[in-house]
Amino acid sequence: MQKYLIPAGGIITGSGLMAMLFGWDGVKSAPGMDQAEAISILGFSGVGDIAINGTGVIAFLLLAMGISMMVWGNATAWKETDGY
Repeated sequence: MQKYLIPAGGIITGSGLMAMLFGWDGVKSAPGMDQAEAISILGFSGVGDIAINGTGVIAFLLLAMGISMMVWGNATAWKETDGY
């Protein structure tokens, strides 16, 4: 089971990381510009505007599920290998 559980956990964890990196919304008035760059042009800091959107919640759930699958698969791998 570990030969399926651990890679599936890795894929799910990677999907969560990709959702964290690329799932946020940029500034609608500045297409092609990074959100932090668009805010800094105006002379402000975007730190106060940080919030978790729906994609962020899904990303955290994917990360938690993927990591727990890999940990569980690694912790129970000794059953298939007879202790090795």
